[in-house]
Amino acid sequence: MQIKWGENAVNGAPVTWDSSRVVNPHIGLFGDTGMGKTHNIQKIINELLETSTHNRLRFHIFDAHGDIEIEGASTVHFHESADFGFNLLELNSDPEFGGIRKRIQSLITAINKTSTRLGHRQERLLTRLLTGLYRDAGFIITDPSTWGLSPERPAYPTLLDAIDYSRQYLHSVYTGSTSAAVTALQDVNKLVKLIRAREVSLQRMGGDDPSIEKLQRDLDAAKQKAILSYTEAVNGVSSGEELDMAIESEGQEETLRAVIDRLENLYGIGIYRSTPPPLDPRNPVWRYVIKALESEEKKLFTMTRLETLFTRAIQRGVQSEIRDVVILDEAHLYLEKEDDYIVNRMVRELRKFGVMMVFATHGLNDYTQSTLAGLGTKIVLGVDHTYRRVAATKLMIDEPTMNFIVPHQRILAQMKNRGETNTVTHRVLLNS
Repeated sequence: MQIKWGENAVNGAPVTWDSSRVVNPHIGLFGDTGMGKTHNIQKIINELLETSTHNRLRFHIFDAHGDIEIEGASTVHFHESADFGFNLLELNSDPEFGGIRKRIQSLITAINKTSTRLGHRQERLLTRLLTGLYRDAGFIITDPSTWGLSPERPAYPTLLDAIDYSRQYLHSVYTGSTSAAVTALQDVNKLVKLIRAREVSLQRMGGDDPSIEKLQRDLDAAKQKAILSYTEAVNGVSSGEELDMAIESEGQEETLRAVIDRLENLYGIGIYRSTPPPLDPRNPVWRYVIKALESEEKKLFTMTRLETLFTRAIQRGVQSEIRDVVILDEAHLYLEKEDDYIVNRMVRELRKFGVMMVFATHGLNDYTQSTLAGLGTKIVLGVDHTYRRVAATKLMIDEPTMNFIVPHQRILAQMKNRGETNTVTHRVLLNS
């Protein structure tokens, strides 16, 4: 696959990115607002599609502002009112790369990276709750044969399931019961409240209400069901962890409520639902429009999606061609300094697994030196004077070369090809 940037200002030769020649496929686009980042993202997509020799190429565009229009793309807008999203609790059933423990840890890592860090007790309690949720749905943490879907396990738990499970657990801790018993007790309470309301209404208005007799019969039946449920709760201890969880939660009502709040906040963002987003599997270009999300929500969405792409890439093994192109618009929103951060890991580890990363941002301050060095191609479209010195230092470009840039007319293209010892900086005249 190829991308034609323009002509060499020195000798007129075409300056071309070639996936078969570059030392790695990753690209960084650096330019201030209005200097052509969006145009070049569109250029990269269109030219890669035109020159691709296979039909397994997939673009993942994380569109922070909703302005990367790609003709024919499968586009989905994510917002809190959407009734679709990605299921955070969907498992990778591969015994080596997937499982319940990894799924829970990825969720905890994402929460910790994008908001106030969970405390040690909160992490431990959330792990126990989610493990129990999976177990009750038939997915056993120690048995990889149960990690896939089957007629006995037709669906993975969802974030909403986790919230309901946690709420029921909160009730059960303080009533000494199971979630089924709590549900039965809730039914009793609802009927009692309804009967009392009807009686108050009769006292005020007079007359008869024959429905009260029926409600009383329903109440008697509900009480018997609740008594039976609590009896079964005692006789039906199954995992051996029920008492441990109750003891561990003793005096930790605040911790448990804090965990529930975190889950409810995640669900409230609107990006994690049980119904998958309507992305066309036949379309090579998937565009995630996340402009309606707050900055931390954009980061959380992107991190969790990248975690899935990372695992799938490793799982499919070494590739001879590019399979996934990840495009991060406003990349500074998603960058971190830690080596184990998902974006840095993808740059460092996925080049041989068929993943190409494209970063579009205005500055270089947020990049670690190793991540910046991991970009085989760097395109400088135009840098505001406040960032120019940092850009020149990090990219090792002298002042006269930086002064060559004229937005929309002249750019710099740094590319390192296989077999070359040095990265070459090309002065490029853009095609009219």
